[in-house]
Amino acid sequence: MNVLITSGRTIAQGRKLYYKDMPEYSDETARCFVNPFDLLELGAAPGDYLLLSTGTGKEVFVATPCDDLVSGTVFIPCGPHANAILHATTRGTGAPDYKWLEGTVTRTELPPRSGWDILVEEGGAACPPVPVPSGKDGGGPATIRDVACPLCGCLCDDLVVRVEGGAVRSVDNACSLGSEKFLSQSRLTLPISNDRGAWKTIGFAEAIRYAAEVLADAERPLLFGWSGTSAEAQCIGIQIAETIGGVIDNCSSICHGPSIMGIQEAGHPGCTLGAVKNRADVVIYWGSNPIESHPRHLSRYTTFVNGKYRDNGHHDRTLVVVDIRETDTAKIADEFIRIKPGGDYAAFSALRAIIRGHADALPATVAGVPRERLIWLADLCRNARFGALFTGIGLTQSRGRYKNVRNAIQLVDELNRHTKFTLTPMRGHWNVNGTNQTFSFLTGYPYGVDFSRGTPYYNPGETTAVDLLRRGEADACLIIGADPGAHLPRRCNEHLATIPTIVIDPFVSLSTSFADLHIPVACVGIDCEGTGYRMDSVPIRMKKVLDLGLPTDEEVLSQVLHRIREGRQPYGVNVPETLPPEAPPVS
Repeated sequence: MNVLITSGRTIAQGRKLYYKDMPEYSDETARCFVNPFDLLELGAAPGDYLLLSTGTGKEVFVATPCDDLVSGTVFIPCGPHANAILHATTRGTGAPDYKWLEGTVTRTELPPRSGWDILVEEGGAACPPVPVPSGKDGGGPATIRDVACPLCGCLCDDLVVRVEGGAVRSVDNACSLGSEKFLSQSRLTLPISNDRGAWKTIGFAEAIRYAAEVLADAERPLLFGWSGTSAEAQCIGIQIAETIGGVIDNCSSICHGPSIMGIQEAGHPGCTLGAVKNRADVVIYWGSNPIESHPRHLSRYTTFVNGKYRDNGHHDRTLVVVDIRETDTAKIADEFIRIKPGGDYAAFSALRAIIRGHADALPATVAGVPRERLIWLADLCRNARFGALFTGIGLTQSRGRYKNVRNAIQLVDELNRHTKFTLTPMRGHWNVNGTNQTFSFLTGYPYGVDFSRGTPYYNPGETTAVDLLRRGEADACLIIGADPGAHLPRRCNEHLATIPTIVIDPFVSLSTSFADLHIPVACVGIDCEGTGYRMDSVPIRMKKVLDLGLPTDEEVLSQVLHRIREGRQPYGVNVPETLPPEAPPVS
């Protein structure tokens, strides 16, 4: 059976993001959601095994019936199983077709593989052993209030965390995704190196010396990630990239990088989430499912919250969801509009035409949406007191890419001739917006910055991580604050397995499989402080609730930069010096 394959977050997969050494993570990423009638046609039942095949590869998934999908569409959670069948072509944007992949599905008797087995096939190593918490006394009970959550772009700052014995015991006010990150024990305590497929522990000094040597000796080094670390660490990373003439890219290149490209072309009619909370009477989620990706977004900022001028909560607001499937967010919306995959650009154009008074020029349906429904939506937006449009990666990872976002911005511009309307991309990682802030401030560009020419150079599709790895250009890679092993296409991971790769991360990740070296660090927002930027660009200071004695990202990167500079002089643009002459020691 020919199908259109789309991938994305599920809340069950999100709960296991920081438990990737556990089999439960693979169980969730190996699920395959299919329309029940398609299952019937395939002769399959829930729990049977389905083989998804594309031009890139094939992988086995567990069948899960789902009435939310139209016939001919398959949804799979993002993860190693989805990436095993994903091509690495970005069409000049840096983001592959996570939301638009054509393939076939057949029934099979073969069971799914674990995520680690897939990575081993791609050239990686097996999961390293994770030390069991010792349970030694780490202090008496303590309660820390007003803690900011280092999980998603909401950066909820009202958490209450209880710690005892050197571990987090409970988290109040957090969503299930955020609390699981605080409670995770999948942490390393010493650096580990890959010795011909076997893992061994080494000291921090040796690990930092090796990392500096690898980066300094590389001709085309790539520094990727940064969305899961502090703005302060990002600034040091930019200095490293400038010093070695490398490429530094962040996670936005594979998610909302196309949104930034659209904003570069058409501007950004944005506002703070506080303004939405207090004023918005019309809220639209387009290509986004916040209940599973940003679980507290509706209850803190948009729908189920009282505002200064919206003191009756959801009774004072109209919630509209536009998506290709009836997500959990769509099920609680006042109106759900199902759109055909890849039809976003046409729908935005139709809405702009209606607002300009040309509704009679439209066909009976546009992108699968009846003309009357589009006229209703245009009237709702035009008559709003204050409207807020939240765009997801359903726009940026499917056909149209950044042109979808540009057209959405132009629609908001049209609406602002009649009322007040804003647009905000639903940023994923807790500090991915911070990467765009720090990169733009220090280099002039938001992501994919190439220092090999001596001055910053930016060209999505050329200087972005997926494209560099797909073409086999990168000859060394530093991964920090991200997990490309779990989220980049097969071809990229296969190249990572052939070059020196260094991972700096508090948790065991799938990228560890491709690493020659994994340096564990303190987790920003849990056992060290740092600055993060909410999805609306409001900076928030992250608190420290534990002290595990691990070095911070800043300390490790400072040591790496210091050792690199011992052997060469910096060149290129003048990035402001923020470090002391001698880097601080690493404990």
